[in-house]
Amino acid sequence: MIIDCHVHSLGVEKVDVILKGMDKAGIDRAVIFSPYPSPYMGLEERIIPRTAPGVTRYLEFSYPNVTSEKQMEAVEFIARLQKEAPDRIIGFVWLEPRLKDAVQILEKAITSRELKGIKMIPDHWYPYDEFMYPVYKKAEELNIPILFHSGILYGFKDSSRFCRPVNYEVLLSFPNLRFALAHVSWPWVDECIAVWGRFRASLEEIEGERKEVQMFIDATPGTPLIYRKDALQKIMAFGAENNVLFGTDCTAGRLEYGKYHIERDVAILRQVIGVSKETVDKFLGGNALRFLGLK
Repeated sequence: MIIDCHVHSLGVEKVDVILKGMDKAGIDRAVIFSPYPSPYMGLEERIIPRTAPGVTRYLEFSYPNVTSEKQMEAVEFIARLQKEAPDRIIGFVWLEPRLKDAVQILEKAITSRELKGIKMIPDHWYPYDEFMYPVYKKAEELNIPILFHSGILYGFKDSSRFCRPVNYEVLLSFPNLRFALAHVSWPWVDECIAVWGRFRASLEEIEGERKEVQMFIDATPGTPLIYRKDALQKIMAFGAENNVLFGTDCTAGRLEYGKYHIERDVAILRQVIGVSKETVDKFLGGNALRFLGLK
């Protein structure tokens, strides 16, 4: 089974187009994020709209007029897509945690609209900010995973410093929360893998019966091709083969391009690095089943 764990939506996609693209690429299931809840949702052929010039400070938004109403509109959109193809589409809410009712919106998205997880990008906020703790606690309570952007951040204003992998070490305090750092945190690949090692070590440090590392590494590109073999080789050599996820970063209406990502990564893993077919199968989908709580 091939599961693409990292697909964006624009708020305009149709299910038949999405499924046709998945079939062309050979993708069995796709994790699709709701659109970012900005006024531009559904209006532009861009995942993230162009920003206006000007300095943006801590906790300020890169985009104006991000509202709870837009957040719920985005939830309803992805929930409709998932409902039309529940065996193929796995809906995640792209949550804006600075909204005052973010936790309430999250609970509604999961319990009422039956979405399966959360996507977040630290846009001028840090993952260790205390206002984030209720979101993490609610995700633990609902037993859903969070997929975070990590690494250099294009599209938002000067926010890359908020997305360094070490910032997520705070999640040691939420040991029942499954989460993934996207893009192997490029260019901080080594730091990402080291943070995964920190969570692996925590299995012997934290009381309880948890047997699996709560952190996953989303290997969705972000790593340019010249760095990709090196990043995947380091992940495998460090022992994270059971916690690495495949993704494309495609938009939902263009998933046919996922075929290229699959062929390229399989070639790197099998022909260049030399891992087993079993490891490739885990990378392409087996690990995602555990991340999503489906196995």
